[in-house]
Amino acid sequence: MYQKFGIMLLLIVCSLGSSLVFVLLNRHKKEERKHVFWFFSFIFVWNFFIVSAMKYYLGYHKENLIESFWNAQAATLLHYGVPLLLISIALPFLMHFLFRESFGQIVRFFDSALFFLLSFAFFFVRKINNKVYCIAFLCAFVLTTAAIGFLRKKDVECIYESGVKEGIQKALPVLLYWFITVVIFTPNELYLNNASDFPMSYWYFMGKLVLAGVLVGALLLVCMLVYLTKKQFELYLIGLFSFLTAGYIQGLFLNGNLEILDGTASNLWNAPKIIGNLVLWVILIGAIVVFYLRKSQMIWKVIKAVSIWVILIQAVSLGVMIATSKDTAPKSDMVFTTEGMLEVGAQNNVIVFILDKFDEQYLNEILEENPEFLAPFNDFTHYTNATSEFSPTYDSIPFLLSGADFVEESTVDYVEYAYENENLLTQIHDAGYDVGVFTNKRYVPETMQEKISNYKEGVPRTCSTSDLFSLMTQCSRYKMAPFAAKQYYMYDTSDIELLVVSDEIVNIENDLPFYHQLTEEGLHISQNGSQGTFRFIHMHGGHPPYTMTEEFQYLEYDSRRDEHWGSGMSQRKGALKIVYEYLRQLKELGKYEDALIMITADHGFTEVLSDENGTMKSISYPILFVKEPGETHDEMAVSSAPVSHADMLATIQKKLGILVTEPTLKEIGEQEERIRYMKVSTPGEFEKYEINGEAGRIEDWRLLHRSKKNLESTH
Repeated sequence: MYQKFGIMLLLIVCSLGSSLVFVLLNRHKKEERKHVFWFFSFIFVWNFFIVSAMKYYLGYHKENLIESFWNAQAATLLHYGVPLLLISIALPFLMHFLFRESFGQIVRFFDSALFFLLSFAFFFVRKINNKVYCIAFLCAFVLTTAAIGFLRKKDVECIYESGVKEGIQKALPVLLYWFITVVIFTPNELYLNNASDFPMSYWYFMGKLVLAGVLVGALLLVCMLVYLTKKQFELYLIGLFSFLTAGYIQGLFLNGNLEILDGTASNLWNAPKIIGNLVLWVILIGAIVVFYLRKSQMIWKVIKAVSIWVILIQAVSLGVMIATSKDTAPKSDMVFTTEGMLEVGAQNNVIVFILDKFDEQYLNEILEENPEFLAPFNDFTHYTNATSEFSPTYDSIPFLLSGADFVEESTVDYVEYAYENENLLTQIHDAGYDVGVFTNKRYVPETMQEKISNYKEGVPRTCSTSDLFSLMTQCSRYKMAPFAAKQYYMYDTSDIELLVVSDEIVNIENDLPFYHQLTEEGLHISQNGSQGTFRFIHMHGGHPPYTMTEEFQYLEYDSRRDEHWGSGMSQRKGALKIVYEYLRQLKELGKYEDALIMITADHGFTEVLSDENGTMKSISYPILFVKEPGETHDEMAVSSAPVSHADMLATIQKKLGILVTEPTLKEIGEQEERIRYMKVSTPGEFEKYEINGEAGRIEDWRLLHRSKKNLESTH
């Protein structure tokens, strides 16, 4: 942490030293000494630019300056500090010699231009990183250079010098318009319609947003009054009001049905739609600007009236949503903790890895590149013709943990009844096993707490105010942006889930915490004295967004967006390598040979499988590797038997000594003819597919039926 404070302290010290030189140079000029505040700002942003430009050159494009120094040593700060101090001392002498009487005007104009550009960028970019800052600085430098020779004292007179009250009266309605629309209404609407995706309670969420919005709004107002000239101030407010209004209309009338944000790239908007949408934006913003130019006094009355009108509409709508919502009550603090995640039993270990969305077709891509990649699975049987019972995750994980039949005509959410009666988890628990389930709590109801050893309550779930504010305002911009810019503001449910990050809470959106815990702490044998140990470890696996490489490097948020999500192959390799490391440590403990180990995915592809006419467009089948107790091979065995997740559960039940009528994986022959089914269940629609033959052949798939769902409780 000291590195981040160190660079800022260094910039402040250098700027103070330079300001002292400036005061000494102008000790006999009272008028010039009044500019010392602006000169301090001027030197600070210059030093900030020098270091940011250097970090940008060194490859820190997506990070801001503070993030760029996350691993800096004291010697690094010294290396930057000496030249910065020399530049800071030399610059006031140079400026004094070159510009003399116009020195103060130039400094103030530059400060105001840079603040205008940076603060306006704040409303549009996802993050003020080194790249954005350097571009804004260079633009301000060009504007200032062009203005030299034309500047007069009144041209750089700031609002606080010419009329604070009038400035506040003009700015307050627009800033409140921004605060209610961007900071409060859209994020709250998102929360109240998708409360299950948010890990924190509503009023905690609301309080954080209000606090951040008020602080940011107040800071913006103060800086606008201090730095902006009258003309800049008016242009700033006109621009902000124009984009807010266009965005409000976009979100209210023009968006239509937006795509589900699940980590996959969007292809919803075609070229004619994008162009037409942009034309509407240009017309609307152009009309506001023309009105300002022709009716410069009347425009402020219109801005005030429109701002208050929109604020009241949204305030009333939000009040109704809050009053009628069932999701504002405090959330349970029960979570799946990482307790026992690295424990294995002294006997009878059943270990199941779920690598999310790891389709067999993804695996084939890896094997085409490296046929030996699966060598660590030499004792496993690779089932290349396996199917999942469900897709996507919401229903698949409950099935894998319960084995409950799916009642197609049911009006109750599958998760709500999957665990109601005796199920796989209760059977494992009743067999005397220590049950550890490492997934998200949305897939397992709290009624199962007594059966699962790591289902705990009392674990605090907090998040960073700045991270919450940043992501929620990005969500607002996604809704309000024209179609041409929406891709830039894309987000998904994993971004929301990752707002709350704790070493104590299972994280299925990022596999790196599990990897680091595994390599740093290592597996160990449990001393709980249970009959056996069951571990169900749900990993991010092959699911986008791709935030991890096979070298276990974390990809920054902006990087994966700007790279259009990448191929995902590197992340999938990394997920498998984590499993390899787990198996290696299991062998070192001597608990590998007699363990039942399964590696699968909750589902395969989640893209559209069939068109509106029922014609198959793609297929979806998960990876499945199984090592039964005592199973050893020189090379991995491969089976094309027509198996499914249901057969996997039967194999677990037989291991527990439970009488099962369904065949286990080993009992299904490769030549056996079986018809399997996969259900695709979304909040509004249900599809059932039949697989009669090979799961990897699209010709052997067909859509049985598609219907609308009418659930009492949906996801």
